[in-house]
Amino acid sequence: MKYTPVLTALSLTLTLGFMTQIGNAAAIKATDTKISFSPEKSSLIEKALQQQKQGSQTFRNDNDLKVLTEIKVAPTQSFFASQNQKFTRFVQVFFPQNNS
Repeated sequence: MKYTPVLTALSLTLTLGFMTQIGNAAAIKATDTKISFSPEKSSLIEKALQQQKQGSQTFRNDNDLKVLTEIKVAPTQSFFASQNQKFTRFVQVFFPQNNS
């Protein structure tokens, strides 16, 4: 008889623990369901997003083309000088010189 409060507390703890797990699983399952729209009824916002993605894709391809053409060209002294100048300016941002 002296174990009844301990058994009651243990059973309540286990019950609440299982119920929270079941509640969390139900909540996660409810959020996983997504509404799918039919392709012929796409909204104007979806069309704008698709156009924006296609626009950024071509912009990315242009940048890739510029990088590839710079890599294919044999490096010259002016190329190294411009890279050195850019790097020097970058470093000077972090380590400013106090000329006083």
